[in-house]
Amino acid sequence: MEAKRCGNVYKLKTVGDEVCHAATTSRKEAWAVVHARLGHIPFKRYEQLLTMADGVPRIADEPSDHVCAGCCMGKMPEDNFSHSLEKTVKSAGVLDLIHSDVMGPMQTKTPGGCTYAVTFIDDFSRHVAVYFMRKKAEVLEKFKMFKADMENATGRKIKRLRSDNGGEYTGRLFKEYLSKQGIRHEKTVPYTPQQNGLAERMNRSIVEMARFPTP
Repeated sequence: MEAKRCGNVYKLKTVGDEVCHAATTSRKEAWAVVHARLGHIPFKRYEQLLTMADGVPRIADEPSDHVCAGCCMGKMPEDNFSHSLEKTVKSAGVLDLIHSDVMGPMQTKTPGGCTYAVTFIDDFSRHVAVYFMRKKAEVLEKFKMFKADMENATGRKIKRLRSDNGGEYTGRLFKEYLSKQGIRHEKTVPYTPQQNGLAERMNRSIVEMARFPTP
């Protein structure tokens, strides 16, 4: 850029349009590269984009033989979860297995100011206990209450606890307590709520009962 003084005014000399266009012209890229850069856009949509906007990157090859691994994985449906008999058989006795899960935070607080709830379900009897909490850190305290109530009522001991990998279940204090009590902790695989489906379904039932109470 140059400027010449003309009296009390400086006249700027700018670069011509042709030079600007030449400087911004990009080389052609492979379709696989352009496809990924444009958010895995389909080729037909890419052709439409060429007619709608300037500066769209050009491709150097035909996409006929291109197979995008990311698109293939994204279009794969999740396989149905197995419901084999050996996985659906209930426990042999009361308190052999306890399912647990945490709900919340809920938008509406309870009269006591709680926004969380934890459920404990006996796998054999399907007995359900629900405890409301102000914060998730109270799960251990509620589990101790549930354990004392159930063991005093049945005369049996809790053997296993099944939950997800939430921090309220995997914290140091919770682990130490389960270890001292001889309770085995079964944790579900991440992003597989089906493995703790009993507790997950109970959470849904509780929410539905709260929203639509029976007259």
